[in-house]
Amino acid sequence: MSEIIDNQKQQRINIMKGLVRKLHDGEDSEKVKSQLENLLDKADYTDVFAMEIQLIEEGIPQENIQKLCDTHTHVLKSQLDAQETPQTIPGHPVHTFFQENIALTEKTGLVKLLIKEIEKSTDENALPKMREIQQHLNDLMDVDKHYRRKENLLFPYFEKNDKPGPPAVMWGKDDEVRDLLKTTISGLQQIDAITKSEAVAFNEMAILPSVVAVEEMVYKENKIMFPIALDMLSESDWYQIYVQSDEIGYCLYAPEFQWTPSEDVDLSEIKLENIGGKVQMPTGSFSVEELISMFSVFPFDITFVDKDDNVRFFSNSPDRVFDRNRAILGRKVQYCHPPSSVNIVNQILDDFKSGKQERARFWIQMGPKLIYIVYYALKDNDGNYSGTLEVTQDVTEIKELEGEQRLLSYDKSN
Repeated sequence: MSEIIDNQKQQRINIMKGLVRKLHDGEDSEKVKSQLENLLDKADYTDVFAMEIQLIEEGIPQENIQKLCDTHTHVLKSQLDAQETPQTIPGHPVHTFFQENIALTEKTGLVKLLIKEIEKSTDENALPKMREIQQHLNDLMDVDKHYRRKENLLFPYFEKNDKPGPPAVMWGKDDEVRDLLKTTISGLQQIDAITKSEAVAFNEMAILPSVVAVEEMVYKENKIMFPIALDMLSESDWYQIYVQSDEIGYCLYAPEFQWTPSEDVDLSEIKLENIGGKVQMPTGSFSVEELISMFSVFPFDITFVDKDDNVRFFSNSPDRVFDRNRAILGRKVQYCHPPSSVNIVNQILDDFKSGKQERARFWIQMGPKLIYIVYYALKDNDGNYSGTLEVTQDVTEIKELEGEQRLLSYDKSN
């Protein structure tokens, strides 16, 4: 029986390969789609994956399959739509990927809604709505972290299983999405004024293709890549991915639950590898647990931005002035600010990198509170710029201090 099933599966794959070859030779995609729907009714994600592997092995260049990727996914859409999304446990890396894809789709939906509002608007000044679109596209750039976790943590397991072709094709499509978003955001940053007709043209030419590309990748991941990965990887493999994910960061979603494998997996070695024992510094050392405790009681908030402008760390004291969550980790600091203040952020970073300045200070009134914000340029041992530290503190009580207090006094709130 299994041999019959295998033969039927290969027959389906051969049919799909033949149809994709027709696409490769320039045949009309609608005609090919019609042929496929008449011939196939049981194709699934494993067939699509196997088809790409075999086409690459048979000499179709990877770049050509990448160009045809959207088309053959569209052609097979009716078969893929019939498949249910696999169920995953909250905290599992694939559950996190799925939740990020939901958040990405919500963002692309908001962009499409704004595009329609511009088309229907009687207001000739389209700049305010284009600024809203720009902010949503800034948020969509978070997809880079989603893609990097997929490429750097998940794809190596496909290579270990001698299936490097399809992930390489998908990586190329990831880069196309990144480039579309970057180019579109760059174009929006150059706009100081724009009419309705100009906005409609720009939306059609640049913005809509960018969000559609994001949505198409979401579809490929949900319907093909992640189901294949769930079949292929062990619980131990997934845990290796899980413990390394924080380093890269998350996309528009912060995992709300911890996850541990359900099967017997020796976790001690993995945990020790990530904790790394003591943190050794020139003036002493402490454990990671001690360091976490220390940051949790500091009377100020700290956010660290690395030399490439990526947010890498924030302290998590209970009385933070500004909210933070793990979704910002790995995100460009420019995308954490509204478009109106990005020029100030860039000026601070440029002055720090050039050595022109080493500190930038601000203080603002938030209701009854006086908030003091200082940015510091960080340097390595050779004096090279290594990042920026933001320190934020509520100094209302400090500002009101007078005289002296030399006797022991406990905070009454304790």
